[in-house]
Amino acid sequence: MTNLERARRLVEQVRGVGTSDFCACAGSRNSPLLAVLADAQVFSFVDERSAAFFALGRTKRHGNPCAVVTTSGTAVAELLPAVVEAYYSASPLILITADRPARFRGSGAPQAIEQVGIFGRYAATSLDGWMRTTPLHLNIEFDEPLIDE
Repeated sequence: MTNLERARRLVEQVRGVGTSDFCACAGSRNSPLLAVLADAQVFSFVDERSAAFFALGRTKRHGNPCAVVTTSGTAVAELLPAVVEAYYSASPLILITADRPARFRGSGAPQAIEQVGIFGRYAATSLDGWMRTTPLHLNIEFDEPLIDE
């Protein structure tokens, strides 16, 4: 399956739980996700913290999950304050984080941090059984070439 196919599938799943708004912080690793969001309502941000809190505000205002889309590495860590806020306010904030392939973890490769489970108890990690009362973290690995169709 190509990166773009995997990105399309993930975005379709997220839309399937009521998400129509996406807050995107562009980076090279999340380019497959950005490419498939062309027909969605996308708010563009430079700063991940700002994107996450904006998305949390939209989630609280409209009641539907809003998704934040980031690139890999420390960009993901910048989401933590909004994730904790969403957790304690029972808000269904969705975090979609692009990642390098698992083989890069622990290798010292740039932007290869431990993204899986980074939010601990503050975010669910699967759509299966997600109750929409907590944040949801969906981490997706993309290998090179990123745009592969």
